[in-house]
Amino acid sequence: MPNFLVVLQAGWIVKRVDSVEDAINIAIAEAGKKLAPDLSFVRIEVGSVECPKCGEQFKSALLVSRTALVGLVFEMKVFNAQSKEHAKRIAKSELGKRMPNIPLEVIEVTEID
Repeated sequence: MPNFLVVLQAGWIVKRVDSVEDAINIAIAEAGKKLAPDLSFVRIEVGSVECPKCGEQFKSALLVSRTALVGLVFEMKVFNAQSKEHAKRIAKSELGKRMPNIPLEVIEVTEID
């Protein structure tokens, strides 16, 4: 049975924050706490967004009135899945159990060795 790397994204809200960098750090830390210790192998990063005008990449975080929305990307290896669809379901289920109120979207599934 093949192994897969599943990449998911989620919008994480951080309240009472003064800067985008603080919001990013808090969002990653909060997500890490929700996944630890069972899923400490899941890689968490801030997402990136492309500027529609110039094409430059920038961090996926927006701060308005001390409330931030941070786009997080989760990478999880799924072993012995029957198919890409099965790997997606496993990853969403495992992450969703620990983050029940956070909508997750699968953005990529890649077969790995």
